[in-house]
Amino acid sequence: MGANSFLGVHLSNHLNKKNMVLKCGRTINQDIVLKKFDKEKLSKIFQKYLPDVIINLIALTDVDLCEKKHLKAEKVNSGIIKNIVNSLIEANLSDKIFLLHLSTDQVYSGKGPHKENHTNPINNYGKTKLKGERFVKKINGCILRTNFVGKSLNYKKKSFTDWIFESLNKKKKIQVFNNVMFSTLDVKSLCKYISLVIRKKNTGIYNLGSRNGLSKAQYAMRFAKKLKLNTKLIKIVKYNRKFLTAKRPLDMRMNINFFEKKFNTFLKKTNHELNLTTKQYINEKRL
Repeated sequence: MGANSFLGVHLSNHLNKKNMVLKCGRTINQDIVLKKFDKEKLSKIFQKYLPDVIINLIALTDVDLCEKKHLKAEKVNSGIIKNIVNSLIEANLSDKIFLLHLSTDQVYSGKGPHKENHTNPINNYGKTKLKGERFVKKINGCILRTNFVGKSLNYKKKSFTDWIFESLNKKKKIQVFNNVMFSTLDVKSLCKYISLVIRKKNTGIYNLGSRNGLSKAQYAMRFAKKLKLNTKLIKIVKYNRKFLTAKRPLDMRMNINFFEKKFNTFLKKTNHELNLTTKQYINEKRL
C-alpha cells in the first residue's frame, strides 16, 4: 500500500530482487489500482490475493498541510489503516497475514532519545499517525517509527536531501534549523531493515533510526560539504513557530535499543547513514 511513495518505489525495487511483490496504489502503473481504501474493496483484495505480508506506507506526511486539513489527515493517516485492520479481522485473516505499518518519529516531543512508550505528539500529523498505530495494536502487526532521507525515484515525491541538493545546485539560498534534532536513516538502509522485519515477523512497536543523531543544520552542512556544494547558500537559524504552520518537535532522536535486541542487529550512526545517502547524489552533482 502506497507503492508510488518515496519509500514505496525504493522498497518495491528492493523486494522485487528476492520476492514477488504486488504494488498497490492510486496510479495506473500499479499491480493493484485502488482509488478508495474502503473496507469492502480491501477485504476483496486481501481474500483474492492472500498475501503473506501487507506493508502500509500510505500517509499524508506534509506536516503543515495536516495542520490545515485536519479531516484529510485523519482520513489518510488514521482512517486507511483502520480499514485495513478491520478488513483483516472481518475476513478472519489477521492471524494469517503479517501487517507492517510505517509510522513516524513525530509522535515524540521533549528531550530524546525517546523510548517507544513515551509518546507526546504536538502537531496534527503526529497525532493522526499515533491514532493510526492504535488500530494496528488490535492484531499481531508491527509498527516501525522511523525517519528517512535519500534520492527520490519519483520526481513528485521529494526528500529532505533532495531539497538541499536541488536548491544548492540551482544557487538558491536555504534555511536549516540548528535546534531540531533527528536520527534519520538512508532510504536504502531502511529497505534492508524492512526486509529483516519481514523475515522475522516480530510484532510490536519499534523505533528504527540511526545512532546518535544530528541537528538538521549539521546534517545539511555535512551533506553539502561532501558533495562540494556551496555551503554559503545555507543559512543556519533556530526553529521558530513563525516559520511554519505546525509546531515541530525539537528533538526527534529515538532510542533504538529495543529494535536491536528483538531483531538481533546493530544500527549505524547517523553520519554513516549520511555517507550512504551522499553516494546516491555523486553522479548528479554537476548536472
